[in-house]
Amino acid sequence: MSASANPWIARLRPASRGQLRLICFAHAGGGAATFRGFAQDLPADIDLCVVRLPGRESRLREPPVRKMGELVSLLGDALDELLDVPYGLLGYCSGALTAFELARYLRDSGRRPPAALFACACPSPATVLRDSGVHGLEKDGLIEHLAALGIIPDAILNTPGLFDMFEQSVRADYEVYETGEYLADRPLDLPVSVFGATGDPSTTVPTLLGWREETTRAFSLRLFPGDHGFFEQDRLSITASVSAELRAAADELSGVGR
Repeated sequence: MSASANPWIARLRPASRGQLRLICFAHAGGGAATFRGFAQDLPADIDLCVVRLPGRESRLREPPVRKMGELVSLLGDALDELLDVPYGLLGYCSGALTAFELARYLRDSGRRPPAALFACACPSPATVLRDSGVHGLEKDGLIEHLAALGIIPDAILNTPGLFDMFEQSVRADYEVYETGEYLADRPLDLPVSVFGATGDPSTTVPTLLGWREETTRAFSLRLFPGDHGFFEQDRLSITASVSAELRAAADELSGVGR
């Protein structure tokens, strides 16, 4: 992992040519390690950057952000240096909602918008269960919820001292996810690609299809067998699709092939 002077950015594998960029957002409580496998899979000309939020990894001592509006405003400034080349935003689980709201924020603030948006294992913004109350569960209930999803290793969930290090950021991320009000607005003018699993307890096919309403451009949904863990199990298929679609979206923006 390459060091970055910007604490918000973990550059897992800077591209040698830097023609394209993929900016990734992890699941609740997650960090740069979530996308370590992507560094092995993506083509050499895609600069892989992962957003590192306060309250985890190298930012463990910082208070986490708990509201979506505050988070996207901070991200808009923190990630400005990454918007100099065509880029895509990719989010896994709750990170997909953050990626979506950031795409809206960048558009509305007049900054360079992403060329494409990729959402993995997340209901559409309009169908997120904002009253599920996960962020307020007692510790045992929170651990049970996370264990069912399989997004945090059992070794962490079952070791009190280790889980204590994750708990604050997990709760904060769920609070961002569950309390951010969805506001109907004009759809994004960029392609949206969604990835899900047939046995994922956090989504259904209708909630995944709801992403189609958030774009005026191309929409695709790919379903994999299995549960929430498909994100790692089918990583090669996901990264192949993401790299091809990001390249196609960037080429369309630049007029290649017209």
